[in-house]
Formats: sequence, structure tokens, C-alpha cells
Amino acid sequence: MKKINFKHFSKTSLTIRIILSLILIAFLVVVLIYERPISKYIYKWDDREIVASSKVSFVDVGQGDATLIELCDGKTMLIDCGPKSSAQSLVSYIKERNISTIDYFLVTHADADHIGGGVQIFENFDVKEFYRPMTYSSSETPVEDYPVHSTLIYDQVINAAVEEQAEMFFTSDAISWGSEDGDYFIKVLYPDKAYNDNNESSAVIKAQLNGFSFLLTGDADKNVEEKLIEKYGSYLHCNVLKVAHHGSNTSTCEEFVNMVKPSYAIISVGDNSYGHPNEDVLATLQNANAMIYSTKDMGSIVVLIGDGILNIVGADGKHIDTALITVVVCVLILLLFGIPDFKKKTTQTKKTKKTL
Repeated sequence: MKKINFKHFSKTSLTIRIILSLILIAFLVVVLIYERPISKYIYKWDDREIVASSKVSFVDVGQGDATLIELCDGKTMLIDCGPKSSAQSLVSYIKERNISTIDYFLVTHADADHIGGGVQIFENFDVKEFYRPMTYSSSETPVEDYPVHSTLIYDQVINAAVEEQAEMFFTSDAISWGSEDGDYFIKVLYPDKAYNDNNESSAVIKAQLNGFSFLLTGDADKNVEEKLIEKYGSYLHCNVLKVAHHGSNTSTCEEFVNMVKPSYAIISVGDNSYGHPNEDVLATLQNANAMIYSTKDMGSIVVLIGDGILNIVGADGKHIDTALITVVVCVLILLLFGIPDFKKKTTQTKKTKKTL
């Protein structure tokens, strides 16, 4: 076997080749040992052209939640509205879809990372119906025996709803929405009553859209999951699970995931100091064979629902498959660095022949 003559390679070229080769090997290993092909995992490529009758957007609002549902009859539903710091980007995202009216605006509970953009939503859109937690704000006079959440941001959101004269309802498991033709049915599964703890009072919603089902869990904790299992059993089964509490280990217990049996798990999460998403939660979802997507990795995630087709893409379908792109780039760079060396070797060979 002929040995490689490293004298034909410059020192710089050789160093870069070694580094790039190590990177290339590392990313190839990732591609080979991963449970599913990465490009398929991210793009969900489908040869069939999809004409979406409904869309569900898990909007990237950083460390928070905001889910926009565009229904097949033209109505829209917004579930949560992220933190205040992401309010303008959420408003822009919705306006880019030529939406001026939000028919149903629901906040699952009173935490700031779920209601922070509420004031801007009321200021920028015509909100027909507003669904709020069974919790009063500090400036309200309680009528029902519900707890009071005293944060300024919650009070501001409730006051904005009053000022905009949106029809207001307390969210409970008695509420549902549906189309006349039965193409969609959305039901609040929880809460069944008022609770003092915000996460324990978090609304859980099941949306059945054109034959596909979504389970949206807010920040519901494991106590809530146990109640849901006991009350609904296999009715919890869904195609897409919006993972509770940004992937925290306070939620998404194994029993719940096994009952829900999601094909896809969406985690709405940003940079944070809480350790979200938790590794044990990710392992639980992976063991259940759920394909996991997060807004931190992909940006806004859009679920397109067509005639018997469900397709998940990044916003506008523009997510870069890091591993495969890196492999291609490394190969190209290795080739480019080889050209000068090849020319140098060829020149030296010609000079040697002339000398001889």
C-alpha cells in the first residue's frame, strides 16, 4: 500500500485538515447513531403537497408559552401570550398572517411568562372572547370564591380586557368550541374548580382539528396529570402534545405520557436558569417514541393540517439541519484546501521531470 506523502501538504493545510476531519467524524457519528435520520426529524419531509386547512403555531416567545390556532372556518384562537419582553414579536408574528381579529383569547394561568403580552394583544387586535383563570386580580372586587393573584402584570391584562370591552369568561372544564360541520372541536379538560396554586389551576385543552388531536397543557403539574388520567383515561391520546411547564420535571410523568401516547412533543422554551427542558423529561418522551421539537432549537414551530396529512416545520420551513450542513461544509473546505496542495504537487512533479 502506497503511503501518503505529507510533505505535499503545508503545515497550515495539514492542521486545518485534521481539525475539520475530527469535526466531520463527530457529526457523522451523531447522524449515524441518532434514532432517526436528522433531516427527517427536523424537516418532516413529505412528498405530498399539503394544502393546510388548519394551522397550529407554537410561537417562539423565549421562556414562555404562546400558541396560535388558525381554524378551518377562518376563526382564530390564541392560547397564552408569552412574557412581556416578547410581546412585540408575538404581535408581529400574528399580524404577518394577516390576522386582525382573535375570536378566542385564553390564558391558561396567571404566570407572567404566559400572560405578559396580554396588554399588547388587546391593544393590537379585536378580541371577541377572553377566557381567564378562576383568579381575580388585585384591583377587582371578588364575586366568586376565587383566589386573588396580586401581580401588576395580571392586573394590567385584566384591566386591558375590560377597557377593550372583550366578552370575558372564567375558564373551566364546562367550556368548549366547535364548528357546525364538525371539522374541529376544542374542549377545556381542566380546571374543574378554582385552586390557589397557579400551576395546579393551569388550563388543559384538547383540540381536535380535521382528524388530528392536540393536547395543550400550560404549566399543569403532576398532580393535574394524575387527575386527568383518572377522569379522561385514553381520551387524552393525541398526535401532538404541548409539553407542560417548558419541559420541567414538575410535569410530564411517565404514566401521563404513556396514557397520552403522543407522536410529537413540542416544548416551548427559551434560554433559562431552571434547567428546562429536564433530561429526565426528554428521556420519558423519547422512551415513548415521541419526536421532540423545541422553540429554543427551531424558533416558531408550525403544524400544518391538511386532508389526512399533518406536517411539522419551522417557521416558514427555514430550519437548518446543523449536523448535515456541517458535514457538507467540512467536506467542501477539505476539498478546497486540497486544491493548492494538489497544484503544488503537480508543479513539483513537472519540474522534476524537466530536470531529469
